[in-house]
Amino acid sequence: MIAIFVYNILLIILYSITMAFAINSYMKEKNKLFLLISLYLAFFIFDNVIIYMTEFINSFARSYDQAFMSAPAVKTIIFMGNAFFSISIIAALRKEKLKPFHYGLLIVLAIWMLSIPLLANSAFKVWLYYLGNQIFLLYLAFYCWRGTKLSIPSVNQRYLKKLSIVSLLFSLLIIIEDSFVIFNVDQYSSLTTKIYNRSISEDIFSIVVCLILFQFFFRERNEKAAESSEELEQTVLIQSFCHAHQFTQRECEVFQLLLLHYSNQEIADQLFLSLGTVKTHVHNIFIKLEIKKRTQIFPLFETYEAST
Repeated sequence: MIAIFVYNILLIILYSITMAFAINSYMKEKNKLFLLISLYLAFFIFDNVIIYMTEFINSFARSYDQAFMSAPAVKTIIFMGNAFFSISIIAALRKEKLKPFHYGLLIVLAIWMLSIPLLANSAFKVWLYYLGNQIFLLYLAFYCWRGTKLSIPSVNQRYLKKLSIVSLLFSLLIIIEDSFVIFNVDQYSSLTTKIYNRSISEDIFSIVVCLILFQFFFRERNEKAAESSEELEQTVLIQSFCHAHQFTQRECEVFQLLLLHYSNQEIADQLFLSLGTVKTHVHNIFIKLEIKKRTQIFPLFETYEAST
């Protein structure tokens, strides 16, 4: 029992630390993705607390198991919360909003979990109840895999691929474990109902998800820091180039956009200038660089970059 107690505490600590990182990231960046992750993890904690209570409080376990067979409201809320936030997180990684199809899928899942308990009490009834959630997890694996084909940041593609593999693998493992436990370990007689509520496969799945999230938090920070460092170096180099050729401040701003292949109209829109003013600045830049075409800017700048 002590081992189970320590195991539960460690799981809750893992979920809580991961959730704290998600909340901290949301507070700093106001990115909706981190808010969704923190709410998703809150359901992990809620689920584990309920399971812990069934393992250590006999009276609660008996009432919970009896309620589960007739109206599994708590488990349904947990499953639906996990389903909504997991598919929302994947949609955010895919840089899109949930579609009507996804809301329809969630409604079907809810109807499934509300209607199955109306069947006569049996192991098969419980197996069917859990099956809907695992089929949904299989769909999430497919949804993640499709996301890797989209034109989205490479970091998002990498994590969608990882989530696709993990979701596919554990949806199958959970089905296998549920099938064995429900039909061979649990008891569903008219005299007694004894349900083993913990799924080891689900626990391992949640642990793996937390580890992926930790990697996501830290790697994203490192990649953003590296990108910021590179951007800073590039900005300093451009400023040095502009100073060497005696550009004005506005000409320097125009030059930076020329390096990004902006057209005159795009530069005008970006800097809130008239098209004629932009043409004048571009003309002055050409004179100072002693060039006649835009394409000549790039080899000049690359040569300067190589010499510094």
